[in-house]
Amino acid sequence: MQIHILGIRHHGVGSAKNVLESLKKIQPDMVLVEGPPELDTVIPYVTHKEMKPPVAVLAYNEKTPSQAVFYPFAKFSPEWQAISYALQQKITVRMMDLPTGISFGMELKRKVEAEKALETQAIDEKAIAEAIKLTEELAETTEENSASENPENEPPETYQDPIGYLAKVAGYDDGEHWWEHHFEQKFIKNATEDHFEAVILTMETLREHVPTPSQERDDLREAYMRKIIRQAAKDGYKTCVIVCGAWHAPVLRNYQETEATDEKMLQKLPSVPVKCTWIPWTNTRLGMFTGYGAGIVSPGWYEHLWHHGEDKGIRWLARVARLFRDKKMDTSTAHVIEAFRLAEALAAMRDIAKPGLLELNEATQTVICFGDSILLKLVEEELIVGKSMIGKVPSEMPKLPIQSDFELLQQKNRLEILEANKEYELDLRKELDLNRSRFLHRLVILEIDWAKKITTSSKGTFKEGWRLKWQPELMIQLIEKGIWGNSIEEASSKFLLDAAQSSQSIAQVAGFMQKAIPAELFAAVEKLLEKINELASISADIMELMAAMIPLVDVSRYGNVRKTDLTAINQLVNGLLTRVCIGLPNACYGLDEENSNRMFDNIKRTNEAVRLLESEALTEDWFRTLKILLDKNGVNPIITGCTCRLLFDGKVIDENETGRRFGMALSAGNDAKDAAAWLEGFLKGSGMILLYDAVLWNILYRWVATLETQQFMELMPILRRTFSKFDPAERKKIGEKAKKGVQAENATSVTVAEHTDFNTERAEKSLSVVALLLGLE
Repeated sequence: MQIHILGIRHHGVGSAKNVLESLKKIQPDMVLVEGPPELDTVIPYVTHKEMKPPVAVLAYNEKTPSQAVFYPFAKFSPEWQAISYALQQKITVRMMDLPTGISFGMELKRKVEAEKALETQAIDEKAIAEAIKLTEELAETTEENSASENPENEPPETYQDPIGYLAKVAGYDDGEHWWEHHFEQKFIKNATEDHFEAVILTMETLREHVPTPSQERDDLREAYMRKIIRQAAKDGYKTCVIVCGAWHAPVLRNYQETEATDEKMLQKLPSVPVKCTWIPWTNTRLGMFTGYGAGIVSPGWYEHLWHHGEDKGIRWLARVARLFRDKKMDTSTAHVIEAFRLAEALAAMRDIAKPGLLELNEATQTVICFGDSILLKLVEEELIVGKSMIGKVPSEMPKLPIQSDFELLQQKNRLEILEANKEYELDLRKELDLNRSRFLHRLVILEIDWAKKITTSSKGTFKEGWRLKWQPELMIQLIEKGIWGNSIEEASSKFLLDAAQSSQSIAQVAGFMQKAIPAELFAAVEKLLEKINELASISADIMELMAAMIPLVDVSRYGNVRKTDLTAINQLVNGLLTRVCIGLPNACYGLDEENSNRMFDNIKRTNEAVRLLESEALTEDWFRTLKILLDKNGVNPIITGCTCRLLFDGKVIDENETGRRFGMALSAGNDAKDAAAWLEGFLKGSGMILLYDAVLWNILYRWVATLETQQFMELMPILRRTFSKFDPAERKKIGEKAKKGVQAENATSVTVAEHTDFNTERAEKSLSVVALLLGLE
């Protein structure tokens, strides 16, 4: 079999053009393209009318989908062009590389061996010392060898990237620019054979003189490539074109001579079953070093070169000017002309046939951006990378049922697959938005990180805010969840119930309930209720019961919007609150500081939950419990301070009673630390009461004034912590009030600022209208 080896750069535009020209000239009956053989099952879709690059093959372990790898393709990828040409011309095309199943198998084997070594291997200090000594000797030997091979005595890490090393020798900063200048930009239609011979000669020289890392894996890959070439010869093909990474090209020529060595090397390699599918990819993601480790930093520029290879820069600069005009920035035709002239001059100075991206960027920044590098960032994002570019794959591709259901719901709910952030404000009174909300909540349960809930300006429960951002890795998360069911609804329900079944925390299961209600997983809700009742019946932990009640009360708010029957949940909440009211006073007795702070938080949150319930009977029970707690001995002052404030805010105790208790807590006979803790509990979260209640203010002011310097310094952290929680405006007003000292008992510091231009006559005319609006008339 006659073979033609075309060494390419992954995603190289010049390589793609040379490959396409060579295929037309050679007219082979077999095309082998670098890539794992598992891709053979999906490459027929390359020419499908719905396929639109950039796309990627997702190869994943059938048993453990989280073990996965992507193989991305762009329109200008040489592999894509080779496969497309072969399929269009009805030429047999196969992939040629080490199977992904073997790569995964070897990875798992290494992981298992490492875990075993950690579990069973005893630490031998002598062996470690010998290993360190041997490593140092080996490092010294390597340095000596490196010095003899590297004329500039560079350390090995500087040339582990072989093309980068060659580029450095040639005077380039990196291998990308060197390769592009010598191989990608110089496409000569009738000289493709010379081009690929030059590539092979370059790589042969590099492989001979430059050491490289991961030699073992490369050897296995190249052995398997040769095995596939031999199989093609046995199958009777006469002319074969091989499209592979330039680095591998030299060692594939002798495929017949290495059969025995290759077969021995490939014996008994572990393997796992692998499945493949196409997924949309993005230009931004083409910059990732995935699959073959081939990332590119300028996919948008390469796309431009593929479609307009003859452009010397005029068309590109016109696109730049259009972008700036769309962003409301003044850019004239003269800007474009002068930028082009500067780019041409730079190319001539650097002995380049025509301006490249570097020259065009420098000209753009100098002429159009007036030297501002920030504006050039916009060109990078929108044009050089093309961040908005996202591919499409055929709808009829074989998929897991859960993938098909996801795509159906995504289209039905009109949610766009975009790499950029897209925000939605949903009105749950509308059917479409309610369906969207249900779908997104189910994805959150499945831990598929496409949507994130955000706050909205609306205070009502009928509005929800979501921020969506698509990433290709989310498809792996979706495939992983396929084991839980064939639809998003079934999978999210089973996934949630499985997590609840293994949980022994009432609060955690209540949190699951909080997720299940907006997702409308009603079958799961019933089982979650049973689980909560089961755990609550055997739990004596009051804080656990309080923590469980809070999310359940939050859930009850969805009843009005989602038309959900929440009778069972309300009954459960009533039962939990009854148990909390019975057990809370004793649960607060004798708590240390840490647990007192936890109880303080739970009491405040439970009070908020009771307020949301809007039940007169439950509110009365709750406040009755707080009054008992307020008078109970042995309770940490931070809790009694908090209780006093909640009863005052709830109008259960009046100002006089509050002032009396405030004075008792801060009296001279009490320990200063206890007084500070009580004050923290009373004031935490809001200091407005000090601004309008002169009695409480005076008590606090006199208490602080009586503190000794040493006492004050000891209490400073508590006081600072208390006042730091107030709004900046509150703190400022409290500071101004403190300057005035003790206030008259009937005074208030919440005053209206004086305005010298205030028109009293006009204000009096509006009083009747204001009174009417307030319902006073």
